Amino acid sequence: MEPVVIIQDGADRDEDVQRWAAAHARLVGAGLEVHRPKDDFRAQLVVVGHRGPGSSALGLGGHVLPLLATTHCDTVVVRGTPAALDAEHRHVTALVSGGSGDGRVLRHATDFARRRGARLRVLHAVPPSQVRGGIEADHRFVLTRAAAALGGFAHRAVLVHAHPHEAIARCTDTDLIVVGSGDAHQSGTVTRAALHHAPCPVLVVHQPVLEAFHGHIAVPTPRRPVRSQA
Repeated sequence: MEPVVIIQDGADRDEDVQRWAAAHARLVGAGLEVHRPKDDFRAQLVVVGHRGPGSSALGLGGHVLPLLATTHCDTVVVRGTPAALDAEHRHVTALVSGGSGDGRVLRHATDFARRRGARLRVLHAVPPSQVRGGIEADHRFVLTRAAAALGGFAHRAVLVHAHPHEAIARCTDTDLIVVGSGDAHQSGTVTRAALHHAPCPVLVVHQPVLEAFHGHIAVPTPRRPVRSQA
C-alpha cells in the first residue's frame, strides 16, 4: 500500500499537518512519509499545509497551487478550526458542480464519511444571479444526479443560493470539504474558493488528464426535467 505523504516546504514543521496526516494514516492502515515538493515519491494521498513561503494576502501559501497542478494523486490542504482538524463535527461535505468530475468527488467523500462514521452533505452553490426560471430546475437536477451516483448512501442534499466562497465559508460544522481539481492545468474557481475560505481541511480530488478532457464518470442518470414552454 502506498503511503500518506506530507509535503514540507521549509524547515518548520506544521503540527496541524503532522497530526491530521498521522490520524488519517492510522485510519487507513498506511505508512507516513515526509518529502519536499520536488522529491520523487509515490503516495495514495498528499497532505500539505495551507500556509508557507510566499503566502498570499488571503493566507494561501505560494507552494499550494503549483503542487495541485503537478501531483498525480489526491491532496488534502490542511486548514481550519481546531474542532475541524480533530474531526469533531462528524460531517463531510462534497461540493458538486454538475461536471464530469462529480462522480469521483462523491466516491471519495463517501469513503471518508464511511471510514470516519460521519454524515455526508452534498452541496451545490448557485450564485443568486443564476436563480431564475428553468435554470433553478437545472441546478436541482445536479443534486438529483448526485443522489443517483451515491446509490442509496445516506446523505443530505443542499442547494445554496450563494457564491461558492460564501457557501464554503458557512460550512462551519464540517470536518472535510471535498472538491474536484478543476482544469487539468489550474485549479477551478470552486476549488480556489475552498482553498482560500474553507473553515476545515480541503480534499482536492485528482482528475486524470484523459478524464478531464475526454472522459465522463459513468453513473446512473435520472431523466432531466423538461422545461415548460411559455
